[in-house]
Amino acid sequence: MKFIDCKYYLIDLDGVILDTSYDNYFWQEYIPKVYAKKNNISQKDGINYTHTLFHYKKKTKDWYDVDYWSNILDIDIIQEKSRKENMSLIKIKEGAENTLSKLKDDNKELFLITNAHRKTLDVKLSKYDLSIYFNDLVCSHELGYVKEDIQLWHLLRNKLNIDYEKTVLIEDTFDNIQSAFHAGLNNLIYISTEARSYGKIVPYTLNSFSDLASSA
Repeated sequence: MKFIDCKYYLIDLDGVILDTSYDNYFWQEYIPKVYAKKNNISQKDGINYTHTLFHYKKKTKDWYDVDYWSNILDIDIIQEKSRKENMSLIKIKEGAENTLSKLKDDNKELFLITNAHRKTLDVKLSKYDLSIYFNDLVCSHELGYVKEDIQLWHLLRNKLNIDYEKTVLIEDTFDNIQSAFHAGLNNLIYISTEARSYGKIVPYTLNSFSDLASSA
């Protein structure tokens, strides 16, 4: 396996282990409908209003903060996330658990690093208890920054007390890879169907997390 000499693995959740269809539907379609119905406006107006708010907060701590959105929209976000019809959309990517298991069998230390709010993470773990594979589960907002911010990666290194020279980052968001690189992470795996690089940042690209188990 590539990166065989690395001991620590920082692994993203959504888009790497879990499919993103749940989150995309929830925020782009479901919540706008709920907001429109609650405020007695058209669905089109509900979409325009909520999407404008969401766009404004992208790549900030507020974007991932379900308490923030519950207050702004006057909607119990976690209650809505936990509805059976929404929970049914939470899907684990094929082969993801097998890959996690193999990494553990290889005596790697795994850390889940997500921008998701702790309450959101708890909802997802209530369907798939992935905690059994990880040494720790870290929600970025609890450190005061999101993964797009270089400060998060400096704080994370101290929190986990790990050597970044012996650490692999697995991400599906290139912005997060860039900020991690500038904080000293050089072993980078980009989960994407298209390779991407920027200057000295040339991550190893895999179509899916499950490909890691068979990677040379």
